[in-house]
Order: sequence, then C-alpha cells, then structure tokens
Amino acid sequence: MKNRRNTKSKSGPFRTKGMKKKWKKQQANRPAPTRQSKQQKHITRAQETTEAQKRQILTELKYRKQANAPLEYEFSDSDAEPEVKEEGAFENLMEMLSSKRAAVSSGYSEDEEESENEEDASDEEMVSEQEAGLDSEEDSEVGDEEEAEAEEDEVDEDDDDGEEDAPPDDGDSAISSDEEDEGSGRTVTDPYMLHTAFNISPGMLEALAAEPVSLEGKAMPFGSLGNIYVELPKQTTMMRMESKGIVQRERYATPGSLPVIPDASSEINWSGLHVKDKIVRNITDTPNAMQREMFAILNNYQDLLFTGRTLENGDQLRFAYCLHALNHLVKAVTKIQHHNLKLAAAQPAPSKKSRRNRHKKEKEVIEPELPVAEYRDQGLVRPKVLIVVPFRHSALKIVNQLKELFAGDNAKAVTNYKRFVEEYGGEDTLYFPQINRKPEDYEQTFTGNIDDNFRIGIAFNRSSMKLYTRYYASDLIIASPLGLRMTIGAEGESDRDYDFLSSIELLIMDQAEVCYAQNWDHVLHLFEHLHLQPKSAENTDFSRVRDWCLNGWTKFYRQTVFLSSLELPEYRSLFNKHFQNYRGKIRTVNRVAHGSIRHVVVRVPQSFQRIEVTSLEGQSNARFSHFVSVILPQARSLSMARCLIYVPSYFDFVRLRNYFKKEEISFTQICEYTTDAKIARARDMFYHGSKHFLLYSERSHFFRRHRIKGIRHLIMYAPPVYPHFYP
Repeated sequence: MKNRRNTKSKSGPFRTKGMKKKWKKQQANRPAPTRQSKQQKHITRAQETTEAQKRQILTELKYRKQANAPLEYEFSDSDAEPEVKEEGAFENLMEMLSSKRAAVSSGYSEDEEESENEEDASDEEMVSEQEAGLDSEEDSEVGDEEEAEAEEDEVDEDDDDGEEDAPPDDGDSAISSDEEDEGSGRTVTDPYMLHTAFNISPGMLEALAAEPVSLEGKAMPFGSLGNIYVELPKQTTMMRMESKGIVQRERYATPGSLPVIPDASSEINWSGLHVKDKIVRNITDTPNAMQREMFAILNNYQDLLFTGRTLENGDQLRFAYCLHALNHLVKAVTKIQHHNLKLAAAQPAPSKKSRRNRHKKEKEVIEPELPVAEYRDQGLVRPKVLIVVPFRHSALKIVNQLKELFAGDNAKAVTNYKRFVEEYGGEDTLYFPQINRKPEDYEQTFTGNIDDNFRIGIAFNRSSMKLYTRYYASDLIIASPLGLRMTIGAEGESDRDYDFLSSIELLIMDQAEVCYAQNWDHVLHLFEHLHLQPKSAENTDFSRVRDWCLNGWTKFYRQTVFLSSLELPEYRSLFNKHFQNYRGKIRTVNRVAHGSIRHVVVRVPQSFQRIEVTSLEGQSNARFSHFVSVILPQARSLSMARCLIYVPSYFDFVRLRNYFKKEEISFTQICEYTTDAKIARARDMFYHGSKHFLLYSERSHFFRRHRIKGIRHLIMYAPPVYPHFYP
C-alpha cells in the first residue's frame, strides 16, 4: 500500500483524500434518524430486557421448587397443606419491572439522544466502509478496523466529556443519615426529608380532597409574631405501614403538628435545625427573636399568611425566608448529585465489542442483571422555588441576601452578577422632592429600580450560583406578577408556557400589598396555572420523578409563604382555596388596637352610611344604587362644590365615570392610567372650581401620592384598602 499507512497519528487514524471524500459523501446522503425510530428502538430494548427478566425469574422459581421438593414426601396426603401459587408474586415483580423499563424508555433526555446519534453515526460509518470494500488486501482490512475502533474511542471520549456529575465539595459531600435511610425503617428527623420523601396516606388524601377540607384549628401565641391560628388537616385513618408488593413496605408522610416557639435566650443549634454547614458558615449576624420564630414555622414546612410586615421588619423577614429557600435548594441539589454518583457507579461502562455487536442483525440474547436501585428525588421539571416580588429592586435585595448566605466573600462563586447589578440596580427611578416631601412609606417602597416586568432564573450547583439561566435549567425563579403573566400568557396564545410551574415546592410572595395595587388578577392567574400537567415531557426524567408528583399531589406538598402589611378579604380567599399543604397552614390573627379613623388630624365631621345587602356578590350593585339615588343628588348642590370622590376599586371608578358622562355631570378624573399632562389639567380645573367633582382612584394615589388642593368635601365611595390613606 503506497497511499496508506497502518499507523495512527496523534490526532487519529490516517485517511487518504479518497477515503475522506467518500466518507463526507456518505455523511451527506445518510438520512437523519427520526424520533419514531428512536422510540421504537427503546421499546424493542425494553421488551428484550423484560423477556430476559422473565426467564430469570422463572429459573429462580423452578430452582426454589426443586430445592423444597424433599420436604413434600414428609407429609401425608391428608396433612399436606394446599399448594400456594406464586403467580401473585411473579405478577407483582413483572409489573414493577415493566413499569421501571417503561419509565426509563420514555425518560431519555436530549443529551442521551444526541450521544446515541453520534454512536449510530460512527457505527454506520464503520459498516459502510467495510461493505464498500475499498481494498481487498489484509492491510486495508486491518486499517478499516483500526479506523472503526478509533471512531468509537472518539465517541467514548465525547461521552466522558459530557458527564456533568462530579463529587460534591467537602461541605456538601456528607449526606445526612436521613437521606441515606429514607427508604429504611429508621427514624427520619430532617424536616426536608419528612416533607418530601414519603407519600401521603389515604386518610390524609381523603381529608385534603374533601369539600370543604376537613381541618382542625387552634389559636396560640407565638412570641413576637403575635397570635397565630394553626389549621391542620384531620385525616380519617391512622398512619400505618402498608404492604407494597413483596419487596418493600410503604411508609407514609408524617402529618403536621403545632409549631414550637424557639427559646430566644439560648444559642441557636443550626445542626439541630438541619441547616447545611455550607450556609451556616456564612451567617455573620445572630438572628433576632422574630427571625428565629419565622424560621421555626418555615422549617416545619407549613403554609404561612403573615400580615404584620412593616418597613422596619422587612429585611428581617427577607433573611428568614431566603435562609429557608436556600437550605431547601442546597439539600435538593446535593441529594440529586449524590444519587447521580451512585447510579453512575452502579452502571458498568460498555465495552467496544458490545458497541459493535449491538447493531448486528443477529442479536444474541444476553441474560441481564437485575435493575439497579431507583432514586425518586425530582419533580416533573427542575424549578423548585418561586419568589414573587413587585419590583426589580426587591429582586436585587433577595439575590444579594442569597449571595451572602451561599457564597459569603467568594464573589467568583456567583456568575453573571455584574450584569445583574447593572440591570436590576442603578439609581432611583423616581425623583423624590426635598420640599413637600412624599410620605416615608412611599419613598421606601418606590426606592431603587421599580420596573415591574422582570423574571430571572438561578441555578445552584456544588459550589456555584449561576444567574440568568433559562427556566427549565433553573432551581429558583424570581419574578414579578406581570413578568409571570407575560410568560404564562392567555388561552389561545401560541407561545404561552407554564410547564415550569408544574413542580414548584416552595412559593414565596413578599410585599403582597404592592402586588395587590399593581394587578391582583396577575396573582390569581399565577395560582390557577400551578401544578398543571406539562404539555411536553422534553424536560422530564420519569425514572427520577417522585411518586407523589406522578400521582398529581404536588399541590399538597407545596409550601406557600405570603407576607403583607394588610389583612384583606382577597388574601383570606387565596388562603382558603390555594393553601393546601398537607402539613397544615398558619395565619396571624392580631387584633388592631386603634383604627386609622381615630387618627384623623383635622377635626371635621365624619358621616357614615350603612348599605343593606343580601349577598356578598350583590354588594357592588347595592352600593352603586345607593350612591346614585341617595348621595349623588345631595352632592350636586352648589353648597357641595369642589367635591372629591375617592374610589378604591378601578371597576367602580369606570362605572361612575361612565354614569357621569351619560348624565352630563360636571367632573374631571385622575386614575393610574392618566398622563401627567391630563393630571395637571384636572388638578387645575378642580382647584379653580371649573369642575364640580373630581373622581380620584386609590391606585393613582398609591403610585403617585398627589397633593390635591382645593378640596371642600370628600366622599369615599368605599373604605380605602390601605388604612393609612384615610384622612
């Protein structure tokens, strides 16, 4: 052979120009494998494996029967026990094996498909070169075999390079005994494992699915949080260990219990609270009593509706829920990586011979080994925690708190942080005048970047925190109600997406009163699209999905935390309808000592009118009828000139505006959608008396805090939502 060598260069086997040209031509003409052919290949492999398992089980049963045969003649025909058929055990084993194989065959990821495509391509290239018969001499045959082996070696190297699992850091490598013994009968003490490792009992499921939900409540004081009311599901049957086939016995999840007030005088035992050491070493300040009590409730994995948030304790509450969310994520990620290493170690590496023989026409039946242990440690999709806040500045504070707890002083552990600060930080969006200053609560609420359309994904790994990851590669999502609404979309839109909400385990909403002022429908829209069945299984590994996720019980495992400075009927409705945690739910029930009506600065007469309504649904129509027939005729007199009508609801505002236009009543209007030029014109007309009425919406006052001059009379169409807005 003059133009061919039998040696390999550093970069791989030597090829002539003719061989390279022919190889490129074959690559161009080779049809791409279809998804149907891949699925058919997986199904065929699963069927072959199932048949092999069946033969192995039959062989074991036959061996056991022969081993027990000498004992049969010791009994007489009358004393012999009836023969026990083992068909039930065999059927149970076959059902379990078939379900495992079906889950594995349907749970292939994109990376696995790509690697298989590369392997198929390399094998087809080898076969095509052998069939072409480039050279009839023995040297050329040896060269073809070497090329095929070299191509397979390259595929093996690519597979090794694509391996993402690596041993965890020293701080995370120590898996707790609770994680190791979740399937055993040992006592589990980690709250994370108690909450996620086991299925709920049939009695608990019956109590949660009842209409209304069967609950038992108890009021109790809880330190600096004040009085709380705890509601626990009342299951109908006792928790017990039930048989689950012939292999294992199922253990049910432990129901929730009353929270325990931590001792503020004693030192915090982070190990007893099961907080990861990686986080503990970054906690510099000692938590105060409120933070410890808040974390005690959150660490018990119970829902919480807290309506005592203020401007002073906002940062303290943020530390508590960021600590809980990060502890939850680190445990989940560490557990998944630990199981990945176990699965990789239990799976033997395929040899070169097995790769070549796999695509031969004559398939030899090989007795496979029993399947390795399965680990159910994931949801249908990757995102686990969702934090909803109104502004980018709020998201900036949360990310900074997570960065401090996760990385400490190691700035390199957080990627894309510089870009994040540029987009979410910066100077104040609004200008606060130094003369005639805005109220203090307004300046603190609207400080920083107040853009309300954002969403960002964060992924956690062994020792890194990566910002700006796509939804399905993120562990944590921070977004605003509007940002989520833009992604979820509406019915009929082609590009809508809400599959990333199907496996949320922890939902936190901070500054709920601001979200209410923005648009409460966005929040309701979010809750309606939680835990729906995903439209696509592209991002799902069914072999690792927890049983309660497959059963559709994710909403019973979700912990919801709701923080607000107000107590509103909309919050209570959300609490009763969507807070379905099987561990129970808690809400604060602190009594208001002195209402805002008693704090009116100017001594003016206040008149209240009671409206009789027969149902809550008809209160809006009854209020409108009473206003039009009783109040408005009196207010249209000349003595009631320069009258401001304060309307809390925008729907009522539109209704009154349309009525005033229809009746040709002298009025002007200011709402949250009014431009600055029209606002200035309306204020000027009202001040100089050219307009009798001024319709003023509460949302406009919340976002702008105008100083309306010239008011002689004030009519509140309904009590304001925000108590401090009362004069």
